[in-house]
Amino acid sequence: MKIHELTEKLNSRFPEEMMEPYDNTGVQVLFNDDEIKKIYICLDIDMTTLSDAIDRGCNLIISHHPLIFRPIKKITTSESRSRIVIDMIADRISMYSIHTNFDRIMYKALSDCVGFRDSIPLLKSSVMNAEETGFGSFTELPVSITLGELMLNIKTKLDLNYLIYSGMKNKIIKYIAFLNGSGGGSIEQIIQSYAPDCIVTGDVNYHHVKYASDSGTCIIDAGHFGTEIIFKKLLAQSVKDVLNDKTIDIIISDIEKNPFKVFT
Repeated sequence: MKIHELTEKLNSRFPEEMMEPYDNTGVQVLFNDDEIKKIYICLDIDMTTLSDAIDRGCNLIISHHPLIFRPIKKITTSESRSRIVIDMIADRISMYSIHTNFDRIMYKALSDCVGFRDSIPLLKSSVMNAEETGFGSFTELPVSITLGELMLNIKTKLDLNYLIYSGMKNKIIKYIAFLNGSGGGSIEQIIQSYAPDCIVTGDVNYHHVKYASDSGTCIIDAGHFGTEIIFKKLLAQSVKDVLNDKTIDIIISDIEKNPFKVFT
């Protein structure tokens, strides 16, 4: 199968028209008519994952986060994104990203992963008249749990080294909002719309937490990486579903790590 044939199928399943205006989902680097050798699935493309993809003989990288998110104004080996593009072209590697259009359709991914499958879209979307799409999910637990129990569940299910949180561990939790990735900026909107007992998201800052605390809402910051690393398996399955060619290997990156560390 040619690379453009697969990217067209993926675009049919996750239409680029569904991405957010600020996004740059879709083609990043494309050698249109090259035959697919192997496919590399990752959350982010950087020098480490690119090198791993090349070493494994992949000529197509499919990532969640786009490499070219903001414009690259010049191509130079002294700038990291430029250097990645240069190396991809030199090794004839194509790259395709499925970002906020994937988020809209897979809005339940995070809550499903931690075991809360009965949920509705949190920040609902009407793009392309699609039903049941949006960003994040909202769930009502059939049996209330404590914040401490919820954190232990999330840490275990997402295989995280740590969580950042606000609130009392013994607080009773029944209504939870989940928003993967950079959801901190939506905390006020979520509280005003749903008044959840707890919000699970990433990239939360001080003022987000202060607003939540004053509103009586607990916050669990599981990190941008921590709430989206689960997307690699979902991306791989989506590619497999449309590929229809069992001779092409799909390799899920196993070398990505959270760039944040905790010093104690």
